[in-house]
Amino acid sequence: MRRNLFLHFLNRDTREIVKLYNILGDEKHAHALRGPMNACAMLCEDFCVAPPGFVVEDKYAFELFEVQSAYLEKGLVRLPMRETNLSDFAEKKRLEYSFARNRYSGLYDDARMNLLSSHGAALVQRKVQIGPAIVNGFLTGIDTRLQAWNGIRQNASSDVIENMRTVPAKLADDGKALTWSIIEPNLVGSALPFHQQMRDALQYTYFQEYCREFKAIVLTDIPHMPVEFHLPAERSVYSMRRFRRFLEPMSADRLLLEASADTIMRFRRDAGFIELMDAYCSFAKMFPKDTDLQYHLSRAIKKTPFEWSRIPERFNPAISDPSDVEIVEIASACGELAAVLTAEHGLPQRGSDERQKSRKTTTASKGRQLKIAIFVALEEELNVLIKHFGLPRSAESPAASGKIGEVEVDVLCPRAMGRVAAAVEVTGYLSRNAAPDLLFCVGLAGGFAESKIEQGAVICAEVVVDLATRKVTDDENGGAKSKFRRRDFDCTRAVYAVANSKEFDQNDWASYSADEFNWQKGRIPSLWEGKIASADEVVASDDHRKKMVDSADKLLGIEMEAGGVCAAADAFKVPVSVLRVVSDMADPSKADDKWRITGMKTLAELLKRLPLDRVIAVAKR
Repeated sequence: MRRNLFLHFLNRDTREIVKLYNILGDEKHAHALRGPMNACAMLCEDFCVAPPGFVVEDKYAFELFEVQSAYLEKGLVRLPMRETNLSDFAEKKRLEYSFARNRYSGLYDDARMNLLSSHGAALVQRKVQIGPAIVNGFLTGIDTRLQAWNGIRQNASSDVIENMRTVPAKLADDGKALTWSIIEPNLVGSALPFHQQMRDALQYTYFQEYCREFKAIVLTDIPHMPVEFHLPAERSVYSMRRFRRFLEPMSADRLLLEASADTIMRFRRDAGFIELMDAYCSFAKMFPKDTDLQYHLSRAIKKTPFEWSRIPERFNPAISDPSDVEIVEIASACGELAAVLTAEHGLPQRGSDERQKSRKTTTASKGRQLKIAIFVALEEELNVLIKHFGLPRSAESPAASGKIGEVEVDVLCPRAMGRVAAAVEVTGYLSRNAAPDLLFCVGLAGGFAESKIEQGAVICAEVVVDLATRKVTDDENGGAKSKFRRRDFDCTRAVYAVANSKEFDQNDWASYSADEFNWQKGRIPSLWEGKIASADEVVASDDHRKKMVDSADKLLGIEMEAGGVCAAADAFKVPVSVLRVVSDMADPSKADDKWRITGMKTLAELLKRLPLDRVIAVAKR
């Protein structure tokens, strides 16, 4: 129901980047870590995650877990490593960091290693290899559309970029750790203006691997630490500022954010406290503005009998922990408050069917079951959808039917390419069946290099420019010349709008697809919105592609069926969403065998994860 969290703020480099060591003394620095750590411990579903090095490399993080050891003891904080035991981990790290031993002296402190070894529940295995991931990230990241590399890609000179690409690989070959303090001296002098952006990109590349493997996000809006390095986040909910705003009307902010780990772990065992944390997550999504959040919470607090205002005078976390009886009392009051919030605002509840009932309510319009149709041209594309969604196959049209979540789906497949076959298939389906709420046209496209689009990009077509019709006339030499006679079809922008909203985790979809569907290293799916051409021909000619680009401004690419699908749907007044993954660049090197399956799996995963009821609602506005 909730998310697990990556503890990026415990990393020493993170706090060096924001100058925390310069602006805060020891006591305030330690305090700056305790609050976010407690917030993560309360908000996470099952665990928080951080590399073991975060704990042993930095004195403040180490001292935090000396005092708050219950998080490690109970395994709420997990420290992943590839090695099978801590001795191997220590030996490997000490060898890699020997070139910067003074800076990373904590790695050579046996007392710190002993702290980790005494909490076996915290040590878990990880699959990802961080060193190779950083090497590959620096080598290929600049070629992607990832935000972490935008500033360098747009502004750095070629010599700076080429130097930056190769440095981590050379260091790795020498057996050195890939940290900023070791990378920086090996960069060319002209890279100096980009050091901060490179350091941020290193943080992203390093941390993202943990977020991806453990499906974790980061806590945002932490005091003194305003950077999250473009890592996955849900700002309306998993925000230190927002969570504090939620606790303040209850007068519980100091009690909980400054509490001992033992106290938090005892609260986490109580159903009432769990219910309140669940309610907060749903409630914060519902009211993304802080003022609205506190207003509606204050109204709910007044309806509970517990004396919340007396918490500060009753409990001082700096002096002692609440007793077991007091924790039961407070947790019970949390449960009562959660019940009020749930009843007043229709929040989903853990362990009940309320979430499913809510979903069924939203997927029905005036008692009618929502339904979509998906058009694909070829058998292998159909096979991907059937397998991905577990749909029963049919020998007739539609070629497959079933459900994606609570939304019914028919899959149309003429088993032939081209706009004519597409128009015939869709017209036949719409004339025989009740119109679906939304018709998807999915498959592959050739990208136009002039638009700067890349292979693997997913085009969400705003307009389909049908170029199948041409006017042929004589030229001045008596030869024939042709001119495209375009027809534009407007498509719904619903998918792009929802996919870029808080209702969809685009980073998680992209990371999962890249990992699971054999994407080329360094590439991940990205969503583009714009115009796409449709024509009855496979384009593998630079000259012909340029003529198409000249015929309509800002074309992202070309495909072969959307013109026919849109023409048929237009006759029946059915909204169309065209989604195409770029498999080639519509040039003489055209080859899409690999991308047909990879691209279709990526599109299927997009459809699987989208809240289709919301997409339909937006499409019908």
